[in-house]
Amino acid sequence: MLLTADIGNTNIKFGIFDKKELIRTLTVSCDKAKTADEYGVELYSLIRVMGIHRDDFDGCIISSVVPLVTTRIEDATRSILGVDPMIVGPGVKTGLNIRIDDPSTLGADLVVACVAANHCALAPMIVVSMGTATVFCVIDKNGSMVGCNIAPGVAVSLEALTKNTALLQSVNFKAPNTVIGKNTDKSIRAGVVWGSVCMIDGMIEMIEKELGQPCKVIATGGLSEKIIRYCAHDIEIKENLILEGLRLIYERNQRG
Repeated sequence: MLLTADIGNTNIKFGIFDKKELIRTLTVSCDKAKTADEYGVELYSLIRVMGIHRDDFDGCIISSVVPLVTTRIEDATRSILGVDPMIVGPGVKTGLNIRIDDPSTLGADLVVACVAANHCALAPMIVVSMGTATVFCVIDKNGSMVGCNIAPGVAVSLEALTKNTALLQSVNFKAPNTVIGKNTDKSIRAGVVWGSVCMIDGMIEMIEKELGQPCKVIATGGLSEKIIRYCAHDIEIKENLILEGLRLIYERNQRG
């Protein structure tokens, strides 16, 4: 079995693969104050619930955008599973051609998402990652990652709005029936949800115009289910895209 871990700024998502099948996921908060032992307890709880023994694991692979937490997850996996994790970064073969000014600056999560997207669909593509930030990765017709754009995430925008405005309360992400709100709650939800929808649809159109051809669009991330359903474009949601990409990269390096 293979343990995969995607460490983001807000959450850490673990996935357990039995060969090519993803059999379980677990999401925990990414907290820089947590120790390796605390992460180890959470990981141990996951495998206990599954009825899996530590000796069943052949390996582990991690992508991370939080270096401090990376080392703690590494220590936790060594302690609980007895394996040395592979970290997506320099020296790891991904098979992705990255055509940006400095490929080393591209986040590991985005690299992994593009690898998975190339595996499951035909380029050109747009990969929309909706987490702490909303990122649009562009893959050209040759399967090369040629650039991206980054916007504040939906949850981050809502938090900033309600946190810094005394009279506005926190709301959920359920879209109101109209874009013209008649009360504070509906007005905020209209602005946040429908505003995000307009941004996504508009960004797709601008990217396709710049590339000069239509693109397959794939979305992933915790908020994709809440927002993408309202978009005008045909967008495929792949909730576990990064976990699948981690498995593919691990297998590529094992073959190598």
